[in-house]
Amino acid sequence: MSSSQAGGDNHLRQLTPLLVWAVVFCDIGTSVYYVPGILYERVGNVAPIFVWIGLLGFVLLAAKYVEICWRKPDGGGVVNIAGEAFTPMIGALGGVLILVGYFMTSAISSVSGMHYLGTIVPAVEHNIVLWSVAALLLLAVVNFIGIRESAALSLVMAAAAIVVNLIVVVVTLFSAPDFHLPALQQNLALAKDLDLSTFLVGFSGAWLAFSGLESISQLSPAMKLPIKLSAKKGMRLVIVTMIATSPVLTLLAISLVPNEVKDLNSERFVSELGGQFGGGWLKLSVVLTASSLLLFAANTAIIGSYHVFIALAEQGFMPTAVAARNRWFGTPTVGILLSTLIPIAVVLLAEGNMLLLGGLYAFGLLGAFLLSSAGLDVLRWRDGRRDWLFWSGVFTSVLVLIAWLVTMKVEGLATLLGVALVLVGVVAAVGTRRKWFSDLFYALPFVRRAMPERIHDVEEVIEADEKSDILSLSQAESLVSLYPGSTMVAVRGANAELIGEAINREKGFGGKALYVLYVEERTGLFVGGGDEFQPKPEGVQALKAAAAAAAAADKDFMVVPVWTVSYNAVEGIARAAETLGVNAIMIGVSQRNSIWHLLRGHVLAGLTKRLPPGIRLLIYG
Repeated sequence: MSSSQAGGDNHLRQLTPLLVWAVVFCDIGTSVYYVPGILYERVGNVAPIFVWIGLLGFVLLAAKYVEICWRKPDGGGVVNIAGEAFTPMIGALGGVLILVGYFMTSAISSVSGMHYLGTIVPAVEHNIVLWSVAALLLLAVVNFIGIRESAALSLVMAAAAIVVNLIVVVVTLFSAPDFHLPALQQNLALAKDLDLSTFLVGFSGAWLAFSGLESISQLSPAMKLPIKLSAKKGMRLVIVTMIATSPVLTLLAISLVPNEVKDLNSERFVSELGGQFGGGWLKLSVVLTASSLLLFAANTAIIGSYHVFIALAEQGFMPTAVAARNRWFGTPTVGILLSTLIPIAVVLLAEGNMLLLGGLYAFGLLGAFLLSSAGLDVLRWRDGRRDWLFWSGVFTSVLVLIAWLVTMKVEGLATLLGVALVLVGVVAAVGTRRKWFSDLFYALPFVRRAMPERIHDVEEVIEADEKSDILSLSQAESLVSLYPGSTMVAVRGANAELIGEAINREKGFGGKALYVLYVEERTGLFVGGGDEFQPKPEGVQALKAAAAAAAAADKDFMVVPVWTVSYNAVEGIARAAETLGVNAIMIGVSQRNSIWHLLRGHVLAGLTKRLPPGIRLLIYG
């Protein structure tokens, strides 16, 4: 399937395994700059042990993300995997968790970047929160203008970071090996004195060292074919570079940097390590690469956030206004604002506290990891897999579940804030899908008065298209006297059986015409001009399929394909029924996924309340 889908856009697939590594490492590689300090604050000098232990879970989970890439060649990651394995609503929950992860990436990366920059710019050192907010606002402006990072730039930055980090490792190890080796051995020997509580806290916290792993699943639409090979080779490079940097730098920093320095500078262990053993030039190199890469990661997270917002809007989980683009640069203004202002609010609320930001980050990250991992387990089970690969995947999911539960237990305030963010996101998604908010908005008197004119403007697009085979509701109304009918079918897709049943009903009443309606839901009817609204292909195809089904059933029977737009399918169907004067509306019930049932449930429940007594609602299937 991936080959057939990707064949037509092969020219867009420019990400070689090396570029895949670069893009992912620019995200996952930033964790080395702040995770050692967060772990040190939590468990003290035993922190390196847990990063080494966390490597096992990281490698196992990385292998699963390679499979997610080729299973979902169009991207989507946790949203699509969890949606297919469980329900689309669970997929939407995964999307909300990823949004929390993106928000926290922007927040913690900007704060951490300012901490590193503060080592050479005193003004920044004394106003971390202010400069972090300023950095995020600057990134918002950059995204408004539409400047994006490229894979080539990711490669340059990733290469610079890995080179500087390896230089720090080499310089540190060769500066005084006779002194360092006993200190490193002594640190690792602390493992034998660990108690269960410390182990669980350290183990759960260590997963933060591998945050950003999810980003590879978003790259599959741009990977060179075959996706499986590109993802596997790219992930191998990620694993090798992470092993060479994250656990090693954590061990060196916590074992060799004096306690008094660690206690005062836990936010920037790597630059302190480089400065202590390599001098000012190496410290400056770390500061420049770290702060640049961290701000780059924050910008990547902002881009990722508003793309998730756009995807949710396209699926009806967010208002259309979220995806509306400004007229000058063509960028999604509202989506960018949300993707920037929420991290700013988090930074201000947390007052730049790295522990709190890390706890929030871990909450969203591990939740998304769990849904991705468990979702893949379910799909493997359905495929009949019962081999070692399946059971190793289940083991990985159990590890992630334990880490997430411990994180929620330990990170009290962060958990509450994380749950609050997820609840807000879920309520916003479900409320938008179920039309709670749009019903309130369009109930406002001035909006309701303006709505008919707005709908008329949009329908004029259909009427002006001479090649179109479908009619607007206004055009269909003018045909009622010529082609009277008592039955209207509301369709969302092809359903030949429903059309045949509707024709039989209409013939039974002596009718010779059937109205087939497609209502295109556009929550943001007042976003943009009328000329920007073109019918979506699925609506046009649904009406054409209905006409073809009717012709196959009875070539002499008249079918009137009607298209209209509304903020709510219920409002559009009821308005069309009253306009066309039918006495029955037929709707098909399909054995489809939960999104379909959510939509249909909303429509059926709404119509039972909205339709006048003279119009019957008939459910087929």
